[in-house]
Amino acid sequence: MSAGSHPEPVFWTASDPNRLARDLVEVAAFAPGLTFEGPPGSDPDYVHQGVWTGTLPIWPFDRPRPERLDDLVPAGLTCAVCYSAAHPMVPPHIVPLDPEPEILERSQHIWHIAPRGDLCLLQTVGDWDPSASIVELLLKASAWRIEYALMKAGVVDSMTTNGIVDDPSHDDLIAQAVEALTATRSITPLDDQQAGHD
Repeated sequence: MSAGSHPEPVFWTASDPNRLARDLVEVAAFAPGLTFEGPPGSDPDYVHQGVWTGTLPIWPFDRPRPERLDDLVPAGLTCAVCYSAAHPMVPPHIVPLDPEPEILERSQHIWHIAPRGDLCLLQTVGDWDPSASIVELLLKASAWRIEYALMKAGVVDSMTTNGIVDDPSHDDLIAQAVEALTATRSITPLDDQQAGHD
């Protein structure tokens, strides 16, 4: 290596090709709307360890799809799923791109968003099992998208501790959230003005 040159990065994809092959198969089956970009290789100024980008399924859960879900969430979460050099010992970071949380929401735990903008899908890093499929995180991210919409509609005050992947308690709130949003949108500024003169 010549003076001033950068050391070649070591990518987990080269160190653990079996895990990479597993992730490629599992993620493609779960979320065909995601596309994988491997590490860039020789560019020392732009090093990442692999990233999935695209859109997650809206309702990939093992229970009936709630009524009016498409009215509340017309598309799944668009996100970037970013690997670290320590994958699979450390879980990937999932960054929501659409909807993109507001800066204020990143400072309040009730939204389950870290200050840097990625989702908080595990209560502690120790909750991640390195042998687990990253599809488990993608399921939680799909659920986060729905809870985020419920929060925005004002029908819940905070996101659930364990998420809604296996918990149907919020399913009936989806139609309620649509009704609340519909009522809000039906009040135009002109309606507000007229109400002030009545």
